[in-house]
Amino acid sequence: MSKIIDRQIAKHFNGKGNFDRSALSAFLTDLNPEITESALTWRIHDLVKRKVIDQVKLGVYTISSKEAYKPFASDKLARLSKIVAKEFDHLDYCFWSTEWLNDFTRHQLGTLFYILEVEKDFVEEVFNAYFESKPYPVYLDPKEDIMERYVESEISIIIKPLISRSPRQKIAIKERSEDEIYVPTLEKMLIDVYSDTVTFYAIQGSEMDTLFENALKRYQVNFTKLISYARRRNKEEQIKCYLENNFGELVKDLLE
Repeated sequence: MSKIIDRQIAKHFNGKGNFDRSALSAFLTDLNPEITESALTWRIHDLVKRKVIDQVKLGVYTISSKEAYKPFASDKLARLSKIVAKEFDHLDYCFWSTEWLNDFTRHQLGTLFYILEVEKDFVEEVFNAYFESKPYPVYLDPKEDIMERYVESEISIIIKPLISRSPRQKIAIKERSEDEIYVPTLEKMLIDVYSDTVTFYAIQGSEMDTLFENALKRYQVNFTKLISYARRRNKEEQIKCYLENNFGELVKDLLE
């Protein structure tokens, strides 16, 4: 039965762009006039979970046509994550590689580095743990001169404080493995690049425009999540203006 409903939803809403919860609820109620409000809520949640529809912002959906962004954890990242994942197993963290940005940029980044964000009260403790293990040079929230002089010349690890309620996701560190690590969602990566001009000084201007355009065109982006995180970085109005001025058609009606 669910597959029949999936096809009917896809046929009805395909080509109509974004649609809100009331339109979706009305259509589902037409299919089953006896459906309850709680059943409607469950049905919509299930449709999103199964990727029949995408939630592009709170209460707004579209027919799934883009894939969810799920980065790949390299063997190096998997090994490096063991220190924070095992020695600080109750700590909130987010670990990723700037290599992932090459999926979106026009020019490939010359030197790659790893970014590990942890709860601010544990930044120095985690920094010391990585510094003592000596996997790569480790820098504690480096300023621009350090970024340009040292970080960009060799593979490095940057330790930074994690902003509370940062959007994260879990990925397996190896195929068919139960071990997982916390990495950023695409929304977090985009806002971090936009907001942190020191760490990402090499991806500004037209290169950042290319990154955003490719991300918005190719992958699912939840704008409620994106704007909420931008707000936590005090960049809400700036990112809204940037998106409206540069990608108006791609973000139409999604930033209100």
